[in-house]
Amino acid sequence: MAVTRKPSCPSGHVLRESYRSTSGKLVRARCIRKTGVFRGKASEKMEQMRNKILLKAKMASHMSRRAGLPTPSKCSKGLTLRAGYTRRSYNRKTGKHVHRGLVPPVCIKTRGKKTGKEKVIIFLKTDHLLSQHGYYNVQEKSHEERHNALHSVIKDLEKEHGLMPAWNYVIKALNARYLVNRNTNPKIARIMKADQRQISKEYKLAKQPVNTHSKQ
Repeated sequence: MAVTRKPSCPSGHVLRESYRSTSGKLVRARCIRKTGVFRGKASEKMEQMRNKILLKAKMASHMSRRAGLPTPSKCSKGLTLRAGYTRRSYNRKTGKHVHRGLVPPVCIKTRGKKTGKEKVIIFLKTDHLLSQHGYYNVQEKSHEERHNALHSVIKDLEKEHGLMPAWNYVIKALNARYLVNRNTNPKIARIMKADQRQISKEYKLAKQPVNTHSKQ
């Protein structure tokens, strides 16, 4: 493994670890501009969230066995195992109250095609910025309403984090939501993907340097 002296990074920058390229060249550790909105490395946050989800699933499976509920460990072809979980209490639209309960592991129909490199999409509990600014029920909103909401997120984040992190956050958040919905809600997924492409085009224009020299 490549080892170099680690520099101390100024505010607004993060350390990119040293590594060796495919040609064998040593690329030294250096400070690069931080592009994320939330603190900490994305890989570390993903790992923490994944560990919490796995722990909750194991607890639900253990509690299901103790309660005498069926807990399959394998599923037949065309089915995939959905991990058990503890259901929170909630009120249905009809007004009926559903109490908190234990949902055991169960085999469900596999959605989508297996590629061998499945992506795991995990949203942070604090990541509700899009909906907080009005980007929700996208199927019922007009193109203008959706993009006004997205630009509201960008404007709010740009004040604290800068142009690049703000736009990148919205682009990645839209793409993540597209991946989550593409099999279960394809119509909503297509809307989010179209919005993500539009925002990406606008970002390319926004980061271009303004030409202050006009032709005489």
